[in-house]
Order: sequence, then structure tokens, then C-alpha cells
Amino acid sequence: MRHVQFLIILCALFLPQLTVQLSAGQDAAAEKLLAQSDLQEIFTEIIKNNIPGHIEEFRITDFSSQPATLSVPMGKLSYHLAGEFLCTSPGKKFISAVIAVDGRECGKVKLHGNLHFWGTVILASHHLSRRSIISAADIETDFRDISMLGNSLISRADQAIGKQLNKSLRAGDLVFTHLLKNPPAVKRGDQVTIIAKNGGLQVSAPGEVKNAGAIGDTVRVKNLTSRRVLQAKVVDEGVVEVEL
Repeated sequence: MRHVQFLIILCALFLPQLTVQLSAGQDAAAEKLLAQSDLQEIFTEIIKNNIPGHIEEFRITDFSSQPATLSVPMGKLSYHLAGEFLCTSPGKKFISAVIAVDGRECGKVKLHGNLHFWGTVILASHHLSRRSIISAADIETDFRDISMLGNSLISRADQAIGKQLNKSLRAGDLVFTHLLKNPPAVKRGDQVTIIAKNGGLQVSAPGEVKNAGAIGDTVRVKNLTSRRVLQAKVVDEGVVEVEL
């Protein structure tokens, strides 16, 4: 009889505690922890979905989040932005996101990271003098962080080949659009054909160029028939056009 009473007392003392421990274990098993690496994946996916299409690649450094981790129920994880987010330029990015499981919101996180744009750049393969006309042998490509290189960066060889340099470059120097111009199609003293159009009528005359110019430039040209000096637009090598 005493043994039975002793067992009853033991059950009364320890079964409630055991029940609580089992319940706590079941609750813990029903949750999962979003580590900072999981939150960084969410941050990266948001960046990927909002980045400009012309960016070849991006990388993220110095990521952090508040909170550092987040416990959520088991289920299908989703998220949405808590505010407006712009991702057209590199630099520090701050994102507020609402985390949901099976469509039910279960927490908000603040995500921070430094965004870097990476892409192809064009370099001088050797020393290039000012006024050089760039050929394929004069340039090479590299893939690097372009975050701080500005908008005039050249990323394709065809953007540089055939252009004339405004300044000399050393081997390894980056090539930018502001360093290039169209080479002159006519030079001072060149003999050219002057074309004048008016509706369906076109006349031409021989001329002599007074200053150099690329296609699209306006140059001074002397009409060798009338001896008059005119303003004309360079339309091709050896051809200029005047307006009537």
C-alpha cells in the first residue's frame, strides 16, 4: 500500500513537469530559425529582382540584419517589402521586409548591405598616344568592380575601335567615352565634293576644306567654282553638304 501511495506522489510531482517539457519540445520542433545567412539570401534575392538589366553581375559585402536571426513557424516561407526600394545604383542599401509563413506574417527584419556592380571594362593594352585611332590590337578586356567608375565607362570593344583618343593612355588605363571622339573624315586642305539639296533637286561642286571635322561636324569649305566660303556638314569622307 505504501508503494502505491509513493508512486501516486511521484506522478503528482513529476508528470506535470514532464508534460510541460514535452509540450515545449513539440513547440520547438514546430519552429525553425532563420540564420543571418538565410536573411542574406532574402536580401540578395530582393536586389536581384530590382537591379538594372544592363548590370552583368553584383556582389554584396558587409551584410547585417536586425534582428540577427528570426524564429518562424514551419511552413512555406515568403516575404514582401515594407516600403519603397530603389536599386539603380551601387552603394549602401537598406531594406525592410516582412516575413510570412503560409501567408501569415510572423516578423519584420531590417536588412543592410553594401552593393557592388561588376562588369566588363576596356583597357589600353599598351601606351597609346593622343589622336591615335584605336584598333582591336590596342585594347583588352577585364572583369572587375565598376561601382565607382561612373557612367561613361566602355564595356564593349566595338565602342572604342575606330575612335580617336583625346588624350594619351598608359598600358592598363581604362577607356571611357569622354576620352574618345570620331576621327576626322576631312582635314584642312582636302578636296571634297559639296552637295546642295533642295527637295528632289541636287547639285554638286568641288570644294576645299578649311578645317578638319568628323562625320556630323560642321566645317568651313571653299566652293572652288564660286570662290565662296560656306558652312557645310560632313556626311562622309570627301563629301560635305550645305543647306539651301
